Amino acid sequence: MTEKDLDKQIKDLVNKGLSGDMASVNAIEDRLLRGKVKAAIVKAKRLGVSSPKALEKTSESIPDDPIAKLVKEGLSGNMDSINSIEDRVFRAKVKSALVKAKKLAAASTNSSTKAESSSEDSLNANNSNVKIGKLIKQKFPDSLSDSLNEEFIGIKREKWIEIAEYIKSNSDIYIDSLQCITGIDLGDNILQSRYNLHSMRHGTLIEIRISVTRDSPNIPSIEKIWRIGDWFERETYDMYGIIFDGHRDLRRMLLPEDWEGYPLRKDYEEQETYHGIVVGKIKEEAWD
Repeated sequence: MTEKDLDKQIKDLVNKGLSGDMASVNAIEDRLLRGKVKAAIVKAKRLGVSSPKALEKTSESIPDDPIAKLVKEGLSGNMDSINSIEDRVFRAKVKSALVKAKKLAAASTNSSTKAESSSEDSLNANNSNVKIGKLIKQKFPDSLSDSLNEEFIGIKREKWIEIAEYIKSNSDIYIDSLQCITGIDLGDNILQSRYNLHSMRHGTLIEIRISVTRDSPNIPSIEKIWRIGDWFERETYDMYGIIFDGHRDLRRMLLPEDWEGYPLRKDYEEQETYHGIVVGKIKEEAWD
């Protein structure tokens, strides 16, 4: 008998057992096969499979580890499946496994938190991105989009205006100069706006990075906080299509208003003509 035939035989016998025909199961001469069938019936009943029809609906005839499946449901908040188990011994085993799983999850979380803390402790405390990043994190919890590092401060766009006002007005930080805004297409549908900022009073330099998707390329405008941001934001909009919400005059700066697409995006496809003129011809004339 092939393995496939054996599996089919076991499944048929389990169906009979679930239908109430245990005589067919008890009549199996092969003790090993009889034991497998009875164990499969018990597992099926513990999972709430009470009929052959219900068994057919399952993705596998008999799950290998019903306890793991129930523990997973318990971790997701579904305790009804566990509390409804009729077999008291089996229910106790599942609950015991659930407690262990929760302890392991908590230990893993604590380990991750300690690792992050340890990682932050290893950073240069005098680095401007680290020092100001910590102040931002304390003032605006959950506002950072990236772990603290020495290269940049990654923030979520929703808090950008509050953070910009804070780092400019706080006397201990006093970022009074926006030096430039640079756009970048990171691929995978992600666009990023990078801000190079300077405190002339403290001599510190920091870089803020905000990531958005092409589907929702909106970032609050800071041109009212650092006035020079006006042209920086317009240029970034012109080349990458990042929309700076609240800008007083957000329009294209280098290209005509009716130009199609954003040239520095990775998915940019150059239009063939512009008002009936071949684009390639325009380029040639520009370089002549």
